[in-house]
Amino acid sequence: MRVLFASSEIVPFASTGGLGDVCAALPKALALEGVEVVRMMPLYQQIDRAKYGLEKCDIDLHIPLGHAWYYGTVWKQEFDGVATYFIHSVEFFDRAGIYGSDGHGYGDNFERFLFFQKAVVKLVDLLGLRPDVVHCNDWQTGLVPMLLYHGIDGTFRNGREKTLMTIHNLAHQGWAPAEKFYMTSLPPSCYTMHTLEFYGEINMLKGGIVGASAINAVSPTYAEEIKTPQFGCKLNGALYHRRSVLHGILNGIDYTRWNPATDQYLSAHYSIDDLSGKAECKRDLQEAAGFKPDPKVPLLGIITRLVPQKGIDLLVGAMDRIVASGAQLVLLGTGDAHYEACCREWASRWPGQVCAWIEFSNEKAHRIEAGADMFLMPSEFEPCGQNQLYSMRYGTIPVVHGVGGLADSVVDYDEEGATGFKFHGYTVDSFLHGLKRAFKVYKTPAKWNELAKRAMAQDFSVVHMARNYIELYRKIVDGRGTVD
Repeated sequence: MRVLFASSEIVPFASTGGLGDVCAALPKALALEGVEVVRMMPLYQQIDRAKYGLEKCDIDLHIPLGHAWYYGTVWKQEFDGVATYFIHSVEFFDRAGIYGSDGHGYGDNFERFLFFQKAVVKLVDLLGLRPDVVHCNDWQTGLVPMLLYHGIDGTFRNGREKTLMTIHNLAHQGWAPAEKFYMTSLPPSCYTMHTLEFYGEINMLKGGIVGASAINAVSPTYAEEIKTPQFGCKLNGALYHRRSVLHGILNGIDYTRWNPATDQYLSAHYSIDDLSGKAECKRDLQEAAGFKPDPKVPLLGIITRLVPQKGIDLLVGAMDRIVASGAQLVLLGTGDAHYEACCREWASRWPGQVCAWIEFSNEKAHRIEAGADMFLMPSEFEPCGQNQLYSMRYGTIPVVHGVGGLADSVVDYDEEGATGFKFHGYTVDSFLHGLKRAFKVYKTPAKWNELAKRAMAQDFSVVHMARNYIELYRKIVDGRGTVD
């Protein structure tokens, strides 16, 4: 089976979160299962061509956006059995950020990723790939199913490729003014209330939802939630209409990257059979955060984008009481300016208990996962989440809002096979009640160690995710998972 994987983000080349992680780990795991995988992504300015061994292909791209044509080049890298093609454009990708800079999205993101999607279709033909499935990821690839069928320049292509649209986060949809529809070169039938039109504008993610052979969300619970008004981000109607081809597959993680027994960033290694190194990792994190090392004080970790989705408002409302409990908290992340200011203010106000690293650091992320006793994920909604999966492997107990992938992956302490603590109801009081329950168990080391070892024993390997996707690919190819 041959699968073409199209994404705007892939680790380690360029990423802003979970999308990039999944688009790195899943294709690698698919290749190990015998699937022939080809990936395509934009070649952003930040990608070091020499470092990653990219080689320029003898391919020129001429891509129309309406009446204007844009030039592009193609680069290639092969690693771990996966070929990755990088699509470059001076006009669209020679700039500082992936989606924007200085906290603002680029005003031409519609054009940028329309160019990328048309280039994907063009490259499929130029390379003669003939993929069995074209796997699209989020709004930046939402028009690919329609472009494969209708063509990129007004010439009917009649593409027969099967397509899968994976929704990593429904909140990001790729809106654009209706007057830009001409740039797509798609027929007028593609701009109706049943296709791309959405409240008088273009919605690229809706295009993927209505145009793909099948759809999936990154956890079973999220696949159910997005069919409802509460979590559907106004697309619940379109998703409910296609519910018979909407699937849910829980993300997995790469345990070669996230393993406390071998992690290169840790001051000490440990395993489920010998947890002694975790105490050293905690001490190391406390010292790095400027705290007084104390093995008895609960150390809380947070690695997050500082945006409303991630429950930062709950953290704002709860912080006084968290500090009053005597706990220490280390936060790593960037995002909205007012949340960043809040975090800095906490660190200034309580320097012995709160540390805020307003940055992106892979090394610090690993040290937090290993050194913290508990990991907080109070997300308002969470398509899947990966940090709770990393945390469990590191014996760091997740305290989570019971939604989406958090509900699917964490077993509450009051249930059989417990691996963490869930709270229900998106309120400060509910969040604090979940923390209070965790603090109570933490006071009994024997119970806490038992919980930590049970969490470490869970298997959320990307191998399981890959096999679930292969099963779905086969259904799509056979037509069993694509009939509305």
